[in-house]
Amino acid sequence: MKSTLAYDSRWLRLDNAAKIYPVVATEKNSGVFRVAAILNELIDQKILFQAVEDSRDRFPSFFVKLHQGFFWFYYEPNLKPVMIKNESPYICDEMNAHKNNGYLFKFLCYENRISLEVFHSLSDGTGAFAFLKAVVFRYLELKGKRIINDGSILTLDDRPTKEELEDSYNALYTKKKRLRFPNPTAYRIKGKKFKASGGIGLIGVHLQTDALKLLAKRYQATISEFLVGLLCYSIIQTGDQKQLSKHPLRISVPVNMRRFLYSNSLRNFSLFFNTILDTRGIELSFETILSMIQDQFKHELTVERLQDRLNENVQFEKNFMVKIMPLILKKLIFKIGYNIIGNRPSTISLTNFGEIKLPELMKEEVQRFEFNLASGKKPGVAVNTYNNTTNIIFNRCFKSTELERVFVKFLVDQGLKIQVDSNHWQ
Repeated sequence: MKSTLAYDSRWLRLDNAAKIYPVVATEKNSGVFRVAAILNELIDQKILFQAVEDSRDRFPSFFVKLHQGFFWFYYEPNLKPVMIKNESPYICDEMNAHKNNGYLFKFLCYENRISLEVFHSLSDGTGAFAFLKAVVFRYLELKGKRIINDGSILTLDDRPTKEELEDSYNALYTKKKRLRFPNPTAYRIKGKKFKASGGIGLIGVHLQTDALKLLAKRYQATISEFLVGLLCYSIIQTGDQKQLSKHPLRISVPVNMRRFLYSNSLRNFSLFFNTILDTRGIELSFETILSMIQDQFKHELTVERLQDRLNENVQFEKNFMVKIMPLILKKLIFKIGYNIIGNRPSTISLTNFGEIKLPELMKEEVQRFEFNLASGKKPGVAVNTYNNTTNIIFNRCFKSTELERVFVKFLVDQGLKIQVDSNHWQ
């Protein structure tokens, strides 16, 4: 299969955030996330295959295979055909490149849903949604739909730019004195896990965005602040009070750095900060919790603070001893370090992708979007907004749904109309 890429495609470095994933990914902690589009009609796999293949030259950073160098992993172009598969019950399963023609992403079909699962070393949610939207746009074109792009889709007639392919962590790194961010052991949610290895329970909460905005505004909060505050409240209501008195509740919040530092990268460019709630056994009202969360959002979400976090991440990579260390030794040290402290700093993650935009005529073909995180050793919550509907997807590896029940009950008690669905993992 011939490639016509408009850039030097011999090889591509992994970005700063990507380097850890090939080392620490396991069957139970896959490092895979899913974005999906639910259309109004059943999916034709043959046409979907053509739409994905047509996207090859527009999204070259996805059409790669992973190799091991002497010092670091790296990517080379992958010219094998993409495999379109039916969905399995196992969401965000481990990415087995050998069974996937070497690719680190998968397109899956189920009835009217197109799902894209991505190994996190390739990209973050922003890049994955851009890829998915472009494929769905092309799919609808091949189905005979005439849709005028309003600039919200990276269409195939455009060429990839250098900015889309850059490692923005290194590109925007400044040689500022390194600050250290403490990472104490966080409270951990525990429970009886599913018997099936890799089983993930999903609960989707769908509500009108305008109503959620009004509710958050009533508390003088943004939607993200409100949802993180409500998640903290729900964990405290359902958690182990003895352990909560010993360990702080920490919510890991991914930040799309493109909103703070100029970048058009389609690769990873997100950072995390942890909101910290130390209850010390004291019962806190929702209003008190939300106020504490808001103060931390204001403190952490500044260009200066995020630049410090970016510098901390990149400086480790630039350390002379790390640079000259052979990959085989890096893998051993990274894996040991991750197993010791990788999951300690946070209790749960909540990522709010924000609004997904489409051309008006395309909205008539797409019912909604979904965003799923791999649950791994701890649960996660993924949020997106599309066409005045906010979709909140809870991922868990535990049987209990008490946390989700308290979360939804609070919203209902506040007068919101809620639609709930699940994948029926019990």
